[in-house]
Amino acid sequence: MPKQSLEYERDNPSCPIFNDTQIGDHGTRLLLESVTDYAIYMLDPQGRVVTWNAGAERLKGYVQEEVLGRDFSIFFTPEAIAAGLPKKELDLAARDGRFETYDWRIRKKGERFWALVTLTAIRKRNGELDGFAKVTRDMTSQKLLQESQEKLATELEDRVKERTWQLQTKNEELRVKTEEIQGLLAKIRKDLGEKELLLREVHHRVKNNLQVVKSLLSMGARTVGACEGRDAIEAAAHRIQVIATAHERLYQVPDLARLKLATYVSEIVEGAVAAHANPTTPVQLTMEFDEISLPLDLAIPMGLLVNELVSNCMKHGFSQSHAGTIWLSARIVPGAVHFVVHDNGKGLPENFNTSKSRSMGLRLADSLAHQLGGRLAFSSNDGCRVEADLKRLSPTRDS
Repeated sequence: MPKQSLEYERDNPSCPIFNDTQIGDHGTRLLLESVTDYAIYMLDPQGRVVTWNAGAERLKGYVQEEVLGRDFSIFFTPEAIAAGLPKKELDLAARDGRFETYDWRIRKKGERFWALVTLTAIRKRNGELDGFAKVTRDMTSQKLLQESQEKLATELEDRVKERTWQLQTKNEELRVKTEEIQGLLAKIRKDLGEKELLLREVHHRVKNNLQVVKSLLSMGARTVGACEGRDAIEAAAHRIQVIATAHERLYQVPDLARLKLATYVSEIVEGAVAAHANPTTPVQLTMEFDEISLPLDLAIPMGLLVNELVSNCMKHGFSQSHAGTIWLSARIVPGAVHFVVHDNGKGLPENFNTSKSRSMGLRLADSLAHQLGGRLAFSSNDGCRVEADLKRLSPTRDS
């Protein structure tokens, strides 16, 4: 260690770094030389370097002979020198006793590093300033890590802001779309309400007109004597009544798209029985129906089919003195509704063949069953039994 620094140590036993009252000159020197992670050196009152340790040589790149006696401003950046920072740091340390800062410093080859700098004023016993102890630590890695973290935080914040803006934009677009959809739905509901009201009125008017036609046919039938022509007119009038009944039901039900099959068929059956009733041969009706919805477009063919089959039972199944029973059932089966009309009358004629029958009612019933996706099957066992799997009827039970 140079003579100047030794004299400084001897004259300043209170120096926090170079105090030799406990460890002595040699111990102090060994301590300073062993510290390699910090640059620890002394400055005179004017800021010239008077001591230099191994840590300073490693950190700044200068050997001792290159820096002793030189102004410590050689470690500052050009812009710091231009701003007068070296002298300001000395003045602050002399005034306050200690100065600490983070700043950029320069190595021998011009490389910059981020440093934690502590500058401590050293005074003699009489208070006179005798120099400065300077400790510098390389904080570049920490600085780069901090900057990296700050950069990541900034990027994350920017991404969050961008994503937030995107979500706000999407939310606004969705809000506008939702309002448009709600407005459209309100208009559709209004239009549907008006159309439903109009459709109900149409069904009501059609029903009334059909009843007028039915009444005219009935009046015409009464002017004709008993003959096949009169029977045909009365049958046509009753078929028109069946169609009118369908329109009346459609006018009354809450859901214009479907009818309850059991309720609708019950009314058709009662009408058919009443049209052919004989006081001496009362007929009992038994109906067993699953909960089945009847689509609107199938209401009229289903009603006409039931009318033809029940009317056939009434006209041909029972004798004048024979009371009887008619059973009707509709059961849901896979892919269809199994429909049956069965009476306990006299049954079918011998060698009965539907394909060769000249009956208009049977031909009509066969055609109607075909419209409903089925085919009529006749059998004679304790009366007449007609059944079909009607595939076009909805297999869904009402809730």
